Amino acid sequence: MAKRVSTRRVKKHRLYKYDEAGDALGVTSQTVRSWRSHGLKIMTAGAPHFILGAELIAFLEEKQAKKSVSLGDDQMYCFRCKAAQKPLLGMVDYIPIYETIGRLAGLCEVCEGSLQRFASKADLGKYGQIYDLTIKSTS
Repeated sequence: MAKRVSTRRVKKHRLYKYDEAGDALGVTSQTVRSWRSHGLKIMTAGAPHFILGAELIAFLEEKQAKKSVSLGDDQMYCFRCKAAQKPLLGMVDYIPIYETIGRLAGLCEVCEGSLQRFASKADLGKYGQIYDLTIKSTS
């Protein structure tokens, strides 16, 4: 399962070897090497090869932006379609996770797969106007 990599520990103006970049990101050096074939720019003029921190940050942010999906107020994320979809018949369940936040769950109108969206308890009024909303109990 792929994980989202945080670029907070990467210094923009520093040069990294494969193993150093991997250590900073919490991945293996082989993973960093494989990113080269996916578009990561490497300084190959000499040995060892170096990666500029700014290039590494830009590559990872672009990679993560491609995966993110923007949702409209009337849309939820479908795990099967991997896209923003509307719920089947507009029916959605609110399942509390904590006191102030929960998740909206329903079925996709395209593939009938599982839909989900996180929502705060304060936003239930807004979603209640859009969906046929049922609030599930925690116990």
